[in-house]
Amino acid sequence: MLTGFTSLEWARDHGGIALDCIVPGFPEVRAPRDHRCARWIFDDFKAAGYATLFGTNMCDWGVMEEVYPFDTLYPPTDHHLMEPWCHVDYDVDKLYFRPMGRCFGGRAAHAPLMAYERSFLSNYRDSRTLQWTVYLEGHEPSFRAMGQLDADLAAHLLQLRAEHSERTVVFLISDHGIHYGKYYDGAGAGQQEHSLPLFQVLFPRELLRAHPGLAAALHANQRRLVSPFDVHATLRHLLVYPFQPRLPDWSIATYPLKPRSILSPIPATRGCEEAGIPSQICPCAPQ
Repeated sequence: MLTGFTSLEWARDHGGIALDCIVPGFPEVRAPRDHRCARWIFDDFKAAGYATLFGTNMCDWGVMEEVYPFDTLYPPTDHHLMEPWCHVDYDVDKLYFRPMGRCFGGRAAHAPLMAYERSFLSNYRDSRTLQWTVYLEGHEPSFRAMGQLDADLAAHLLQLRAEHSERTVVFLISDHGIHYGKYYDGAGAGQQEHSLPLFQVLFPRELLRAHPGLAAALHANQRRLVSPFDVHATLRHLLVYPFQPRLPDWSIATYPLKPRSILSPIPATRGCEEAGIPSQICPCAPQ
């Protein structure tokens, strides 16, 4: 989503293309401190004059596509927030095994990150911005931690709408659905939800009124097959809309991927292979 390419592991297993300047974070390789990779989506937005932010409420330097860009001298964003959740008082193991203990400094673990998001937008009110924040509440099998996030996320989105709605596009997105635990193993819908993760977008109403073709494409694409590659294409398209974006060249790959932006109509006949979805998790395949 953030580079338009794949991890080395995905490229190895599915015939894709990995970004050559990325150093994999798993299993044991880390980029040297002087490593630089200026080919993230953040770099495109920074070149266009945007201020950029990445944040996550989990102490995981490899959270961005299995690399460690923030542990180098050349992080890809102007601001990033991760270190508070690396404090000894915040036990990351709770993320998976003790989900009800997700507190940080007397508040829910997600609260400081939401506050930082709002502060970032307020401080850059007169500038264009791109921010990408990752909330890890959903990464546990009981759904209880996710339930703790619901009300605060709704209030957060309402506040963003009240203060920034006419100049901000919001993506609510997950890289996958539940993929372990009793629900995944035992419920009929468990594995199907894993291959159909959340992807919702909020656009300014005035923008949709000014561009009826954009509104029509978004409406039609609600029932179209999309993938993380299309999220990257959409981010690039937002940067130059209504012109067409420049996308990574997949013509040399053995995998017949064709990324598409959701700001333009996606064919109803599109299949998993073109979307870059491996056959074993294709939601269109018979269950």
